[in-house]
Amino acid sequence: MSALFWFIIFAHSVLLINAMANALHFGLSSSSTGDYSGSLPFVSVLVPARNEELNLPRLLQSFLAQDHPNAELIVYDDLSEDRTWDIILQAQNGRIRGIKGEDVPDGWLGKTNGCFQLSQAAQGDIWLFLDADTEFMRPTSLRAMCERFEQRPPSTILTGMTLLKGRGQIIVTMVGNMILSTMPWWLGKKVPMSLLSGVNGQCWMISKDEYRRLEPHIEVREEVLEDIMIGRYLHRSGIVPLLDDVRDDVAVYMYADFADAWRGFQKNTAFMLGRNWVTSMLSLAIFTMIFLGAPLLWPAFFLSLYLLKAITDRVTHQSWLITLAAPISFFLSVLLGLDSIFSRASGNTIWKGRRV
Repeated sequence: MSALFWFIIFAHSVLLINAMANALHFGLSSSSTGDYSGSLPFVSVLVPARNEELNLPRLLQSFLAQDHPNAELIVYDDLSEDRTWDIILQAQNGRIRGIKGEDVPDGWLGKTNGCFQLSQAAQGDIWLFLDADTEFMRPTSLRAMCERFEQRPPSTILTGMTLLKGRGQIIVTMVGNMILSTMPWWLGKKVPMSLLSGVNGQCWMISKDEYRRLEPHIEVREEVLEDIMIGRYLHRSGIVPLLDDVRDDVAVYMYADFADAWRGFQKNTAFMLGRNWVTSMLSLAIFTMIFLGAPLLWPAFFLSLYLLKAITDRVTHQSWLITLAAPISFFLSVLLGLDSIFSRASGNTIWKGRRV
């Protein structure tokens, strides 16, 4: 057998073992502890928003239904061009308030600046960063997340494995696949290097004191993949992100349709693949060989591809139809990677009216 064949066997084996370990880890963990007896700390829910008039009302309504006795939600309106600010104004009360954004400072990106501005206004002892397209799934969700945060091991933060909703699932499903197959969350605090760490920017929790000490958004202010870079920065600083199962507590309605999903991933896929076009193309070539080339050369690898997708799709609550379409999802991921790389190289990547 060729060296390429054995490399593919090694790659598929590592990804499968890691995905199964993560699936077992989530299967053994509970989404609600039920044994927390301490007082709940004051929590600030911090939400950066730009052009979110369709999503924001859902999140605000679900927050108002929460039974956490001491919580605030702050929304930073990042110069929205729709009714986002009007929605914030209408919702403001003793628990919800808004910040009207200004021009993004030089050397910052919109989301990192928005999150940093929110951190300056937060009054809570712990902070939950949420995207505007999220929703609390039940009235006890915020309480349960804070309880689990309080019981986490020392020198850690929590980030959430959310329930992915919305449209464009045939490519959105690859988010969960990559998170669960490539990152060893099952190791907990024993993740050996920062390269294998990260946070899910849709949902993560940190104490005020740890944030103030490290100021992660200042550190990553120019990063498109700010969440991955925050996780790596925190790991290097001795704070390990732990992936918490919040599928029963937080849903994310990522995109309205397939075209919207494509545009959303186009802005950051190239950065996921590498820091420049050379490393991005090399990473994409390896991805293509592992998931498309190998099954075409040796059809037996279709079995491991389907098994890998079945494992991660079950954890992320995807339908079996999505799993059956796994080769299409991987093929579209390759096309999306090419599109993202060329868009970045030409400077034509636009997201929510801004050039990335």
